[in-house]
Amino acid sequence: MIINMKKYLIFTPAIVCLISCGTGENGNNSEAKNAVPVKTETSVLHKEMEQREADEKTRQQPVESPYKNSRIDVSPFKNKDGSWGYSIAIDGRTYINQPNIPPLPGNRGFTTADRAKKTGEFVSYKIRNNIMPPSVTVEELDSLKVLN
Repeated sequence: MIINMKKYLIFTPAIVCLISCGTGENGNNSEAKNAVPVKTETSVLHKEMEQREADEKTRQQPVESPYKNSRIDVSPFKNKDGSWGYSIAIDGRTYINQPNIPPLPGNRGFTTADRAKKTGEFVSYKIRNNIMPPSVTVEELDSLKVLN
């Protein structure tokens, strides 16, 4: 019997709070129960305009690249199959090691060291200018004339 009483004593304050606090009534104002908050069209438009202005400000502020003043080195290397890849080091530490042509499926590397280095320099340009991730598309490689 004592165990059952403890259960009721624990839940009683919670039930009382839900009943009295949950309705939002204070017993003095019967109109408050039926009141519906009304948003005027001008207040909604004003909030939307403020949000758009804030978004515009964040878009206008370019984010400075953390690699702006770093030393970025691009070096081509030869794969075991005779194709070429490139490696990008930032301040002496390897950042990217790309043995194959990035956007193409499979493991095919570049046909020449010049093509691999040209692609690596393009990727390093993206890194230096904070274009992240520094991914490369087939169209970009085609415009660089590094595809076969």
